[in-house]
Amino acid sequence: MEEGTESEQISDNFTCAVCLDVLYKPIVLVCGHVSCFWCCQFSMDMKSESHCPLCRHTYHHFPAICQTLHFLLKKLYPISYKRRNIQTREVELEKNTLGFSPDIDSLVTSEESNGLKDAGQTPDHSFEGDVLVDPSATNEKKLSESSVRACSVSDVLCVACKQLLFRPVVLNCGHVYCEACITIPTEGTLKCQVCECRHPSGFPKVCRVLDHFLEEQFASEYALRRSTVQPNQEQIQNRILPNEVNTQVPRFSFPTEENFLQWWTVHGSKFHANVGCDVCGMCPIIGDRYRCKDCTESCGYDLCGDCYNTSSDLPGRFNQKHTSRHQLELVKPIINRNVIYRLLRGQLAVVSSIASRSQSSPTNGSLELPSPSVDDDDGSTELPSATGEDQSDHQAPI
Repeated sequence: MEEGTESEQISDNFTCAVCLDVLYKPIVLVCGHVSCFWCCQFSMDMKSESHCPLCRHTYHHFPAICQTLHFLLKKLYPISYKRRNIQTREVELEKNTLGFSPDIDSLVTSEESNGLKDAGQTPDHSFEGDVLVDPSATNEKKLSESSVRACSVSDVLCVACKQLLFRPVVLNCGHVYCEACITIPTEGTLKCQVCECRHPSGFPKVCRVLDHFLEEQFASEYALRRSTVQPNQEQIQNRILPNEVNTQVPRFSFPTEENFLQWWTVHGSKFHANVGCDVCGMCPIIGDRYRCKDCTESCGYDLCGDCYNTSSDLPGRFNQKHTSRHQLELVKPIINRNVIYRLLRGQLAVVSSIASRSQSSPTNGSLELPSPSVDDDDGSTELPSATGEDQSDHQAPI
């Protein structure tokens, strides 16, 4: 840790379990665990379902940055957060195929961030050519002293009830609610009340990191919230459980080693390996894929069929300069044979294991795994209905 940041004494709760540094531009998975934006993106499997680095819970969507946590951490640890800002931007500039993480400070208004953003706040850094400039580098000591002030309840309000968050849950879009404030419509599709984005990953679990902070930092207020909300918890659970199955990702929507053969029969012609949706975060895209013809960023801009049909104006996951005036085109999938072989080998291994256990004699009915070979160098094969265009990996870790 650099000199000057030790005095901030960063809590273990706000330390990323992947990079072991202060959480930067935090995202919250459906399981409730938190990691940095890039730490999560680098750990994702862009060819299949992904797993939480901590609990191995499966997920299929790359969440948006949690605005409440972003501004809270920026206020609690200004020096460390600014250091992470500088380091991250330098890496993004150096690796120009990486793309840029969203500039939350310029995208989010004070109303959208529940008043967390200070009036007149400007971006932390500016650019002069390819050189990153930190205009506040000489004020680190002053920032360290100002960070001693305690954050207020107004920094951690539920976007629905406008009260102190109680048992906070974070949706895929990054907005934070009290668990009791989440409602599921009769059609079973959970949507954010602020941005109206669908939450596609089932009912989110409580973010324990934020919950523990609230209980420690605002003990009396949190106790009051508990006394008010607690009597309704049983009713909340009874309301959630019957409908929760409707909010889960449909079975076999994403390929795994166990379900590959069944999955491929239904979804194989709609599989876009290494490509994610820049609005809802689906990775990889299963279904229709639309690509922007006018976005010039190296990471590109892609939408899944659902997000394309809703005509969302939300910014991309990687800070693309996409606008409603840009033209989108339907892209047919190109399948990489190595992806198929990897998943197929897993499927056959499962079948072989089951067959071996069911045999009375180990010499009867053994099943050998094939040794597939790739006909071409890159292992790519195009579906019969696909175009012959060249497609590069999008949002794939470096």
